[in-house]
Parts: sequence; C-alpha cells; structure tokens
Amino acid sequence: MDGDAVHRAWVAQACADADRGVIECRMCRRRGALDEALTLWRNGVLVFAVCDRCARSNDVSIRATEAGVEVRGRARGPLIVRGGT
Repeated sequence: MDGDAVHRAWVAQACADADRGVIECRMCRRRGALDEALTLWRNGVLVFAVCDRCARSNDVSIRATEAGVEVRGRARGPLIVRGGT
C-alpha cells in the first residue's frame, strides 16, 4: 500500500470509530476515548487525531496547504528507547 492508500484506510476506520466515541492516535497508535484526543475535521471527515498524551509530549503543528492539510510533530524531549533483555 502506498501512503495515500494507508491514509484513506485510516480515515475510513477513524470515522467509523469516532461514531462510537473511540479514536486511534496517529502518532502512537493507541486507542482511546474521542474526548481525550485533539482532532481535526474537514468537511465532516476526520483528517487527523492525536491523543492527549502525545500532544503533551510533542509540539504538533497543523496548517492548510494547496494539497490538503500538513501535520508536523516534534518531540519536546529526547526519545529513550529501551530494549528488552
């Protein structure tokens, strides 16, 4: 699947989930309550969602472009990845 196909699939699933009050974060992929997420809707369609946890630990920038909506995120602190032994 290319990037556009993945995005269209996410949008379709996200809209169906949002009807049930659930959302999947586009950054960490965790599912949570719709009221615990920052969401961006355009023409009645969910375009982007980020959970409160990711929004607290990242600077998220959203802007309109000629092609649609651009979303960028930057971590506020270092990312520490721990491997299991």
